[in-house]
Amino acid sequence: MKKLAILTLLTSIFITSWVFPSQQDNYWQQHVHYKIKAKLDPDNNIITGSETLIYTNNSPDELDKVYFRLYWNLFKQNSHGWKYAEKRKMYTRLKKDYKGVQLKKFSIISQGNEIPLDYKIDDTILEAKLPQVLKSGESITFKIEWEAEVPPGPGMRTGVSNRCFDIAQWYPQISVYDKYGWHKDQYIGTGEFHNDFGDFEVELEIPRSFIVAYSGELLNPAEVLPDSVIQKLEEAKNNPEKIYRIADFSERKITDEDKTTYITWKFIAKNVRDFAFSAYEKYIWDAVFWKNEEHPYGGVMIHALYFKGNQAHWKDEAVKFGLHAIKFFSENFGLYVYPNAFIMSSYAVGGGMEYPGIVFIGYNITNSPYRGLFGVIVHELGHQWYPMMISNNETEFAFMDEGFNTFITTLAFEAYYGRKNNLLDTTKWFIRSAGVSTDERENNQRQYLLLAVTGYEEPIATHADHWLENYPATTAFYPKTATVMFMLQYVLGDSTFSKLMKEYYNRWKFKHPYPEDFYNLAMEVSGNKDLRWFFDQWFHRTYTCDYGIKSMKSKQIQKDGKEVYETTIKVIRKGRAVMPIDIAIKMKNGEITTVNLPVDIWLNDEWENEIKIELPSKPVSAEINPDLRIADVNRLNNTYPFPKVKISIDNTIPLSQIIAPLDAYWLRLRPSIWYNIPDGFKIGLKLNGSYLDDVISNKLWILYSVRTNNLDFYLNNNRRIPFEISKNTFTEFELFKIEGRYGGGFGLRKRFSKTLTIPPFHNLTLKVQLFKSINNNYVDPIYKWDDGRLTRLILGYTYFNYSEILQTKFSLSFESSTMLSNFNYSKVYSEIVQKLQLGSGYTISLRLFGGYGNGSIPNQTKFFIATSSPIEQLYVPIYRSKIFPADFRKHVEPFGGAGLRGYLDQNISDDRVYSANLEINFSSLLPFMRTLPIIGNIFKTTIFFDAGKIWSQNERTSFKNIKYDLGFGIKTDLIKQMSSITNIFSEIGLNTIRVDFPIYVSHPLNGEKRAKFRWVIGFDIGF
Repeated sequence: MKKLAILTLLTSIFITSWVFPSQQDNYWQQHVHYKIKAKLDPDNNIITGSETLIYTNNSPDELDKVYFRLYWNLFKQNSHGWKYAEKRKMYTRLKKDYKGVQLKKFSIISQGNEIPLDYKIDDTILEAKLPQVLKSGESITFKIEWEAEVPPGPGMRTGVSNRCFDIAQWYPQISVYDKYGWHKDQYIGTGEFHNDFGDFEVELEIPRSFIVAYSGELLNPAEVLPDSVIQKLEEAKNNPEKIYRIADFSERKITDEDKTTYITWKFIAKNVRDFAFSAYEKYIWDAVFWKNEEHPYGGVMIHALYFKGNQAHWKDEAVKFGLHAIKFFSENFGLYVYPNAFIMSSYAVGGGMEYPGIVFIGYNITNSPYRGLFGVIVHELGHQWYPMMISNNETEFAFMDEGFNTFITTLAFEAYYGRKNNLLDTTKWFIRSAGVSTDERENNQRQYLLLAVTGYEEPIATHADHWLENYPATTAFYPKTATVMFMLQYVLGDSTFSKLMKEYYNRWKFKHPYPEDFYNLAMEVSGNKDLRWFFDQWFHRTYTCDYGIKSMKSKQIQKDGKEVYETTIKVIRKGRAVMPIDIAIKMKNGEITTVNLPVDIWLNDEWENEIKIELPSKPVSAEINPDLRIADVNRLNNTYPFPKVKISIDNTIPLSQIIAPLDAYWLRLRPSIWYNIPDGFKIGLKLNGSYLDDVISNKLWILYSVRTNNLDFYLNNNRRIPFEISKNTFTEFELFKIEGRYGGGFGLRKRFSKTLTIPPFHNLTLKVQLFKSINNNYVDPIYKWDDGRLTRLILGYTYFNYSEILQTKFSLSFESSTMLSNFNYSKVYSEIVQKLQLGSGYTISLRLFGGYGNGSIPNQTKFFIATSSPIEQLYVPIYRSKIFPADFRKHVEPFGGAGLRGYLDQNISDDRVYSANLEINFSSLLPFMRTLPIIGNIFKTTIFFDAGKIWSQNERTSFKNIKYDLGFGIKTDLIKQMSSITNIFSEIGLNTIRVDFPIYVSHPLNGEKRAKFRWVIGFDIGF
């Protein structure tokens, strides 16, 4: 036994020290001491500064060169970050005519003498060779002077907007040198930072009209703050956890003298990795003090500074959220050690951003219906733990701060709002009426699963700057990592996991851990369990987890004089990831028992396992992990004998990606009403069913006319093919009987693209469809369907791409009749649309369309000179149905075909067509006048020109007798904007309202003038 114990101990040591090498015993890190004097010119957005940096080499190495970071050079044209953003089509990041950081002096102090250094700058990295090596244990003093333009906001993590300055990454900062050498990655804006710990002494000159928030402590409050502010802060400190209004500067009058008289704010910040500050003239300031006897300052003053425009959401609430965060995280993950925690509302920074002792929060974030303000404040304050006190390399391993922090933010949600239904504001009727609860924990898992099923994942541990696209990166860093941390908690057990997180703080506070350090610590704290399988599959691979119950059988037997049910359950593994699982078995007597399957039974590449258990009552159902602690990509096979179904009322609010259940097929139903002139009012039911948004999606719309006893329906089924078989591939099936027409079909569509969200996109579609008209009373004569059965095959290709100024759409389709069709024809048609961005919201759009058909083409699929075809209109209810009176209907124009808007009153159809459509779109109702109250932004003006020709198979192709029109239009985006509130408009095809006035046509009806007032109305965006 003793030998076995020794062998076990040695094996455990081998596992944790060899597999994930760590150097905790030989750990070292450099030390920095910055002394910075700076002046902010708010009128010209310029910072001038000088810094003295004492850099101590604690490494065992001799250093012959150093590297500094000039972060703001990111915003210079053609920087590495510029090129990175351009390649990934993140054009909003690109700033023009930005000066960047201009160095005035770069030298060292040696024996009291200032020695200039030669250096070279590559965008955000400065490299300088030292005149002599810096030996281990020695220090060197740098003297630097610089000037920099504050980046314009709202932007990336720092900047200025509306005279609101949120300043970070603002001074030349030495790069980190650690066990891997110098970290000299370019700052390109995607990954964040890796900084040395040290001390800062900062003096900031700024006009006295400004109030400043900061990292660390303010040394001279009596010189820069009003007496009333100092008194209120002292009062708050003496009355812990009571919220105080410190000051309201929002209405104060600022004199010219205030704006031109500079005062100096003096700060000190110890054991921090950076220094940041905010400055604005009209803050509203709340504060609350959290008292803690173990805290080095006796507690923490939590401040919230915000604007008059968002005080309805921030007043009292912001500091309350901050107090909860500081207390909760300190109690569960280690003590917050800094004296202040500033929560700053920001015009300059969108979303949220974190720095030691201060966080920036986008001014437009609210707490309803999504509890976003709570989430962002708590999340950014959570970053005070990861990475402000436990400072991982954010550029290389963003999951160690963003993901760990998302995990603890989720726990903070649960502690504040409750474990369940904590994500949305349940005081809102439309949230309650959805009938499905959701919470932050489930939402994290949901966001991960929605990406996982696409096949576009990359490993969590991918370098933050090396991702192909932003969406999979942020999903991996934030919600997926949080989900994985919950699974680690499940694997370790709650108490062991809690011990791990506290020990992580104790061991790595004010240090730089790497992933292997966390992995090794987890195995150590767990009693030297081998967890390599866990960390490898979840952090370094993109394996998915998919367990299912294949069968459950039981038979009644006698055992020890009792009747028991010998039960056999077969569990299958369809994903490559392995996990321990729990199976909850419900019995006929109502009791539930749980069986655990350890991970060991899956580690030898097993894909099926069988468990046997004796139960006191007949089993009726079973479910794998009903607690949802495992991120299983298909929970429909987790229950036996049937998948779960959750039913709710469909309130038309598009929240499916937030509230869709993880463990069940979701069926939403709502009563429906419709109208057309032949049937009158129709009543019915609309059902939408789905699992994980588009893994499975079903629609059924049933409508009954009381007047005509006509029953219509539309049934549609979409399924995503597993990405292991074919990425981005869907099947579709439909069946319908709608307003005198019936039919159905099936199809396959596939997108070819390197990435999920960044074009170019190439799409192929294949459809086989059947249509037949049985009653033409439902359509206007010009859209009359020819009698007979139409079966057709459509093979289509579409292409989409865009650059900073040009967007391109191209489509090419081949259509042909098939067997069983009463029509024999074929046709090919193509469309290209290009949209040129001119700036300030102005665009020029060009559409070219052409089609060529042969054979007996039925009218329902011919080319029309002014509109789309009757079959195309069939799928748009607002166009398909005779809703409007005849006098109004003759002005309704479903855009398509040749698209000659001025020819709606002579909307002929034929077999061949070519056309060109040109639009100049203005950003307001009156061109070049964007400041009209209300309507100036709701309505927009268009000038258009359409030209084209339509002809029969018996005519020769020519460019004679081309028809054209010219006019202007007005459209509104109001309905499009409402799409975030309800999908009821988009479902019937009401996406916008555009009214076009083709005041000139080249070939008017007989007796009409070419120039005449005409109008048409459409409910689509056109092109």
